[in-house]
Amino acid sequence: MSRPSLLCCVCYFLIPVFTKGQQTKKVRVYTGTGISYFHGSGSVNKSNYYRNGLSFPLAVDSIGNHFGKKIKSNFLVGLQLDLPLSTVWNFLLSTQYESTGSRLESDSVLSPAGNFKTNGTFSNTYDFISVNPQIGRCFSMRKMSITLHGGFDYCFKLNYADNFNFVDQAGINNSIGHTGGRPEVNDFRITAGIMATLKKWSLDLNYKHGLTNYNINNTDKASLRILHLKLIYTILHSKSRAG
Repeated sequence: MSRPSLLCCVCYFLIPVFTKGQQTKKVRVYTGTGISYFHGSGSVNKSNYYRNGLSFPLAVDSIGNHFGKKIKSNFLVGLQLDLPLSTVWNFLLSTQYESTGSRLESDSVLSPAGNFKTNGTFSNTYDFISVNPQIGRCFSMRKMSITLHGGFDYCFKLNYADNFNFVDQAGINNSIGHTGGRPEVNDFRITAGIMATLKKWSLDLNYKHGLTNYNINNTDKASLRILHLKLIYTILHSKSRAG
């Protein structure tokens, strides 16, 4: 087991022990959206698309560089546990399924039958299960509270898919897609955000700064940058005596 994976397991099993006897434990569910893109010298705005000219299942069509600098929309759904460390400090532990990725443009399709110019859009999708422990500082504001939080995010890879939409020489719209692949790496990120809470509802904005290089076969680095917006609802609000 890698060190980040081990650290995530330690957080899950030991933090509840350290906070035993505290009050106001919360269990929350959430869903949300966001944007993501690749950053670094290994990421691009545009790349050529290559076709080998064969029919399915022998066709191996691919983009030259799939680490796009253009933003792609995200989807996420998860579960969050709030454990108080003091009257103003909290430990926030969330686990979520997330679908993230990036986009880029391709203006050239290269194949054995000939090359042609186009105006295509390539997008990729990375599916992860992530574990995100954070420390939060709560500020009470009448009926509403604001929490500033920060921590790290470790993501376990699930699935990779991509899609290329373009117009061919005959003016016909084409779409080429692949799924069932595996992401290059498990991702590790530093996170920071702000959460506004009113009664059982919360709205959370969380920035995730990827530290992992996805471009594992090249010295030029490409890492993810992500901004997530979550709508959160408290399903369990338990109070227990100290001691």
